[in-house]
Amino acid sequence: MKRYYIVILTLITVAFITSCNIVDSITGKNDDATVELYPVQVGGQWGYINKNGRIEINPQFQSAAPFYEGLAAIRESNRWKYINSRGDVVIDGNFSSISRFSEGKAAVQLDGRWGYINKKGNFVINPKYRSAFPFSNGRAFIRSVNFSEHYYIDAGDKRIQSLTLPGSVDYVEDNEFRDGRAMVRRQNLFGYIDKDGNAVVDLKYSEARPFSERLAAVRISDRWGFIDGNGDVAITPGFISVGDFGDGLAPARASSNLFGYVDKAGNFVIGEQFEVAEPFTEGRAAVFVDGRWTFIDKKGNTITSPKFDDVRPFYNGLARVTILVPVGENIQTHRGYINKSGQYVWYPTN
Repeated sequence: MKRYYIVILTLITVAFITSCNIVDSITGKNDDATVELYPVQVGGQWGYINKNGRIEINPQFQSAAPFYEGLAAIRESNRWKYINSRGDVVIDGNFSSISRFSEGKAAVQLDGRWGYINKKGNFVINPKYRSAFPFSNGRAFIRSVNFSEHYYIDAGDKRIQSLTLPGSVDYVEDNEFRDGRAMVRRQNLFGYIDKDGNAVVDLKYSEARPFSERLAAVRISDRWGFIDGNGDVAITPGFISVGDFGDGLAPARASSNLFGYVDKAGNFVIGEQFEVAEPFTEGRAAVFVDGRWTFIDKKGNTITSPKFDDVRPFYNGLARVTILVPVGENIQTHRGYINKSGQYVWYPTN
């Protein structure tokens, strides 16, 4: 669960989250700085705008996701495909489901099984897995076709094994390598491995978070702290809840039901005042206040009033925001984009 430290959400927000489709599920953290195009929905069809809010690819798709490594996943005629920045379909493989490109490969599902294709649309790892996740640091997390095992493979489809970790690990949602480390779980205990599959931090924590900016949050007894890549304590456990580091700050709460932000010395630089707090990206962080979302800067100042029902992190200078609009007995989902000043560059549409 991405927002694992959420305590309370309004019913309307829960209703939105449970209705998310693949467009939301594959967005992830976007670090593609080469294609500054953003998916928008107009009259039920999806297209793309540029950073100034001008339509660059006309709305024509059933679904559309952000660009990763120059390509974006779209759905038309009930089939998943990839387009380039001009809107041309460059990969059409009759896939039942697809994911974003990462390190030159994308996981795709064909006839119920997952494999990996390259940017030409050719399989570089044949579809033989029950599930498959994006590559990171040359490794990908997969599930065997008989559901029995989760493990990592390298770019050549070789299984990563070591003498210091069980051959199979349990499923974790945050399974990508960060800072050369991946979080693993076995029999309800968490630890961390390196790219060779060797345990660099033993399986000993009942709760943990993946590495972010070379630190990982772990729970020791009833308090959270942070360890470094060698497993040494970097920030003393003293927090009730914490999130991941971004831009040198991490969400945390120590003495109340509200979140603030701490630096890498464990000191609060933004006081505990938010119901929910997300990590910083591009100098902005999403926070939940009085039942609505907004964003703050690194001084803790809000860039808009709390008015959004859902938000996504900033990437390439813009953040997608969602407003739920009652229409009769139904609720419509309207999505737009704001810039770092909190101004709309695309007013929410559906």
